Amino acid sequence: MARETRGQVSDVIVSPISTPQQAGRRSRRRALVRAIALGTLVALGLAILALGLLALAIYHQSRQDETAEADAIVVLGTAQFDGQPSATFRARLEHARSLYEAGYAPLIVLTGGAADGDWISEAEAGRNFLIEQGVPSGALLAVPAGRSSSESLRHAAPVLRQHGVSRILLVSDPFHMFRVKRIAADLGFAPLASPTRTSPIRPDTELEYRYMARELGAYLAYVFTDR
Repeated sequence: MARETRGQVSDVIVSPISTPQQAGRRSRRRALVRAIALGTLVALGLAILALGLLALAIYHQSRQDETAEADAIVVLGTAQFDGQPSATFRARLEHARSLYEAGYAPLIVLTGGAADGDWISEAEAGRNFLIEQGVPSGALLAVPAGRSSSESLRHAAPVLRQHGVSRILLVSDPFHMFRVKRIAADLGFAPLASPTRTSPIRPDTELEYRYMARELGAYLAYVFTDR
């Protein structure tokens, strides 16, 4: 074996020595990464908290009945089939009829346009149903326009104002009340929630909770894109 001769230098790997400036930059980068991670976690936590509070607000409103005298009863339309209201729509209409007959308001306003392929709107189907149930036609006003709650109420707003309506009793399913009250208030009305309690979407069932979960998205879509 050959020996290392005097003066021969063996291979040695020497790590470069960091300057104070380089060490400082690495420290600042690590601090920035930690700050971004912490900010992301805080933002995520706040978003989850906000969604939770919104869900509680929707649930709480669904359990409220604010029925009182008003200028008009406004019924939010929903599915009808060849002119016949669905079971959910019928529950809303029958509730509106009972409010009218009890003297809570002199006018029932029906909202809701026609879906693709329908020959009649939700509002007109609702009006026809209430006439068959004995409500005078003069006490009924149909606004057959709108494919969503916000569209329907926006179309109804000028008609309501023409009739001097300010305070309204909103009739819909319980899970729906939080959002439609917000829409009506944004349109300048004083809304009161009068939810139907005979809808097939029963309280505290899996079906109702699914509708409430959907309301979270619908409410956020209204607030951020549909106003």
